[in-house]
Amino acid sequence: MVLENGRGTCNCVKIYCERHGKCPECMAHHEKHKRYPPYCKRESRVKQKKVRLAVSGGQTEKDPA
Repeated sequence: MVLENGRGTCNCVKIYCERHGKCPECMAHHEKHKRYPPYCKRESRVKQKKVRLAVSGGQTEKDPA
């Protein structure tokens, strides 16, 4: 069985969650009660950083210019 994340196993870090591995329940819970998407649907931090750098023109917060 392939899950929403495209894998055979749930990659959520909250392994003791009652919805761990139950994609439809997890998606419904996050849609109704949470501000953020489930772990498997979040963009990686590396991608987020690349997008921020591209938008800011390559300037970082630590790099005053």
